[in-house]
Amino acid sequence: MNLRTLTYFAAVVEEGSISRAALRLRVAQPALSLHILNLEQELDTELLHRTARGVTTTESGARLYQHARDILAKVDLAREEVRGHAASAVGDVVLSMTQSIAKVLALPVFRRVASELPRVSLRFSESNTGHVPTLLRQRQIDLGITFRAQKDPAIHEEPLVEEDLYLISPADKRGNKRQPNVTLDDVAKLPLILPGRPHSLRELIDGYARKNRLSLDVVGEVDAVPQLKDFVAAEVGHTILTQASVQAELADGSLGARRIIEPVISRRVILCRSSEIPPTRATVAVEALLIATARHLVDEKRWPGRFVGSHNKAV
Repeated sequence: MNLRTLTYFAAVVEEGSISRAALRLRVAQPALSLHILNLEQELDTELLHRTARGVTTTESGARLYQHARDILAKVDLAREEVRGHAASAVGDVVLSMTQSIAKVLALPVFRRVASELPRVSLRFSESNTGHVPTLLRQRQIDLGITFRAQKDPAIHEEPLVEEDLYLISPADKRGNKRQPNVTLDDVAKLPLILPGRPHSLRELIDGYARKNRLSLDVVGEVDAVPQLKDFVAAEVGHTILTQASVQAELADGSLGARRIIEPVISRRVILCRSSEIPPTRATVAVEALLIATARHLVDEKRWPGRFVGSHNKAV
């Protein structure tokens, strides 16, 4: 067991496939398989369940993975401290976000990191926001975007943007002008396609409906945002999303959006990282760039919403 073997093992677990891990690590697949086999022989236990679809950890493998992530994180931190506080940010950072947030945030953040942090390798990971706290605790990601405050001392949270929700409807092909706003009471009378529970967006919408003693007419449940928009465009029903989620469709006229009022429904976009171990300089640098980028996008009206982050973190 050594740092290289632990690095290889962690990559296999995170990719769920020896072949994908080999591509990520840029090593030959047979060599990677041999490293894992030698590790299992050294520990005298099976670490991975191997199937035609990929690999999953055994109970022993899951325990080793937690140790590996902790060890590798501490090694990265030690390396940075030895290099000195003034050293430039160096290393890998994994950032997880939903598809809807990635549409507006991923490319601008990637460009800034590539330009301003050339020695940082940023990897994007798509994930449901409900999985972000678990991924952070398991050290599978360094930063994550969620919509729900965790109130967990193990998770450091930084609010970024507050977004209002809109009723998303099929485009009016007759050219009639709709009112820019719609009440929640009127929304409740329409056939709705919404994510299924316990999706964070669905729970937020249901919570507002309960507070206002309204019963929603949910005719279908679809979790993925692209499919939600497809269902609405096909005139199966209406849905409720942020304006940022449908900017392209609003621009080409395929969908329409009206802001929900009485009451206004809003959600917070929150940037999270683990508070159990100190973040690397690379993670801190990417976090600062992400916050600054979010504020810039809001100021430029490219991200519909209100910036609520720390203004002193712009870089």
